Amino acid sequence: MTRPTSSPQDGHGLRVVSAGICCAVGYTAAAASCALRAGMDHFQESDFRTRSGDLVRVARLPEPRLWGAPRLAEWMRHAMEDCLAHAGPLPDEPMPLLLLCAEPERPAAEDRQTVQAVALSRPALGRPLHSASSGTATGRAGLAGCLAHADKLLREGAARHVMVMGFDSYLHSEVINHYLSQDRLLVPGNRDGFIPGEAAAAVLLELAPPETPGLHIAGWGQGMEEGRPDGSVPSRSRGLTQALRTAFAQAGIDCNDLAFRLSDQNGEGFFAGDATNAFTRVAVDGGTSPMVLTTADCTGEVGAATGPLMLAWLHHLLPRADGPGHCGALHLANDEGLRAAVVVRYQPPAHY
Repeated sequence: MTRPTSSPQDGHGLRVVSAGICCAVGYTAAAASCALRAGMDHFQESDFRTRSGDLVRVARLPEPRLWGAPRLAEWMRHAMEDCLAHAGPLPDEPMPLLLLCAEPERPAAEDRQTVQAVALSRPALGRPLHSASSGTATGRAGLAGCLAHADKLLREGAARHVMVMGFDSYLHSEVINHYLSQDRLLVPGNRDGFIPGEAAAAVLLELAPPETPGLHIAGWGQGMEEGRPDGSVPSRSRGLTQALRTAFAQAGIDCNDLAFRLSDQNGEGFFAGDATNAFTRVAVDGGTSPMVLTTADCTGEVGAATGPLMLAWLHHLLPRADGPGHCGALHLANDEGLRAAVVVRYQPPAHY
């Protein structure tokens, strides 16, 4: 999965114009970025209980009146509003909106389908949506596919900007019970689990020459892994290895060029080990390992919102003098085997 080899925009690549986040540690990207840099979380006991009666810790926003589809829609509105508020003047034209949500195998699919259908059927905060707007239920690792789709739309001239938005929530009784039954939540008696969360995040993308200041998306790739979190099939990290190699080749780099990697690891050892093994496979002899950044230790597990949230955070983080560096890789994994990798590069202003 790579961008076209020739187009009217040769030499141009995807660039993040603006970003928005709504998650447990902030209703805006600026607020959430501060919390992520500081390693803050907003974990709290919920009304969900384990089989033994212990309260389940979650990462949630303080809105007790909304649940289900209306709650998801509210977080999406916040993220989109935040993203558009910092985009500057935009052309008066329909905007393609690409929505990324959880896989259909996950419980509570009806809520996600309702939210997606409504979001794609009406203007986005007063802006008309392009007919190419669409939704895809491919979870965390669907980010690479969304970026490829956005790149294609921009190169074909469908619009000058495309918004990619991810939204997800694990705060649903069906979802909680599903993961409790699989012993995958971080609860008393199980240290190898994740904290369920909720979030929406959006990035507005354009095509820009590589010297344009800002966060550039230099490459992306996908792969399929046979290993499964329940241990029924052991992981050999071939899926993420393939995704990384594809993304590196497209970006024209190798592992030594990375200053950091931003991981979707959520507290489960399976995914952390899968990523570690993949980076061992793509490492250059005598090279160094990039520093590891994470988001789930602050936001909780936010599923399909993770990829856009990562990009939104890096849009705020990399321009800082105390940022982790100017070149990094994002990597994401789904339970059912899909893996994705994205290479990003920050271009400082000319006077930097």
